[in-house]
Amino acid sequence: MSWIYGILGLILMVLIHEFGHFIVARLLGVGVERFSIGFGPVLFKVKPKKTEYALSLILLGGYVKLKGESEDEKVDDESDAFYAQPLWKRFLIVLAGPVFNIASAVIFMIIAYQIGITTLAPKVGKVLPNSEAAKIGIQKGDVIVAINNVPIKTWEEMSKIVKAHPNQEIVLKIKRDGRIITLKAVPQGKKIKDILGYERYVGLLGILPSGDEVKVRYGPIKSIKMGIERTVYITKVTIVGIVRLIERAIPSSNIGGPIMIVDVAGKAAQAGIGAFLIFIAIISINLGLLNLLPIPVLDGGHLLFYTVEAIRGKPVSRRAQENFQKIGIAILLALMIFAFFNDFRRYGVTKYVEKRVEHIK
Repeated sequence: MSWIYGILGLILMVLIHEFGHFIVARLLGVGVERFSIGFGPVLFKVKPKKTEYALSLILLGGYVKLKGESEDEKVDDESDAFYAQPLWKRFLIVLAGPVFNIASAVIFMIIAYQIGITTLAPKVGKVLPNSEAAKIGIQKGDVIVAINNVPIKTWEEMSKIVKAHPNQEIVLKIKRDGRIITLKAVPQGKKIKDILGYERYVGLLGILPSGDEVKVRYGPIKSIKMGIERTVYITKVTIVGIVRLIERAIPSSNIGGPIMIVDVAGKAAQAGIGAFLIFIAIISINLGLLNLLPIPVLDGGHLLFYTVEAIRGKPVSRRAQENFQKIGIAILLALMIFAFFNDFRRYGVTKYVEKRVEHIK
């Protein structure tokens, strides 16, 4: 059943992206002929007024068909045709999709923090030998409740503070057998590589989590603050991550496709609605940023053409756009194939096929 949540999450992200294009186009007086979730054969459609709403077979994306998307299309009334609009309107309509993805992530985060998130509790599961924790007497089962008088609710909160104080004294308040114990520690400074492959100098106590979980909730003001901060942080990490992938500082095997998204979304849903919303927010940010890449066919490619048009004072020629779009399609197909290959390898499909081929031989 978990894969159902994954598919629903994927549809939701596409819906938000396309709704951004749709609503801004409508607000700016541009006609919308079709709003489709998915590509390929139409499974269901309805047309209450001027816009046809459709659900298509391949749920790997979606699209909004604007009236008069190019000058090649013949329309009776050009007043609401896309190609006849001033540059700033066309720019905003295209930009709206990615912006809605990132903006919706903030909302998902805020809701998640108010509903509550299940995460690792700040409970010690193991003390590493010859570590700072072992020296000061931290024991298995201890719960860290505060550091430097800052209340601790999760393992992540505890780890963040400890890492920020390499070779600096910190004061720990620990709950042990119903009693609060105060200990002083100096986290050992050490160079480690983060998820982006950068070396960081951090403080380490030498403890591992117990695996126990805790559900934490935050108030409205705190949730808004955390939702905005987390969205900004993930956006920055994603941008840097894309650059690091291009630099090959991060393994390309980290790239995942729809199969991974569906699988992880399903597992997140099992961990609770809060975790599911956080995951959807992260993927929505990624979708928004990837669409801003200056690759023809993607929103970023169109924005690039409009930027050139603004500088030159005239549109990029139709022939040039078509040639660049062919290149863009080739790049996207290569990325999709690579992402699917990683998914197949990650989830054992490739190994299964190899065994079947060997069996046939």
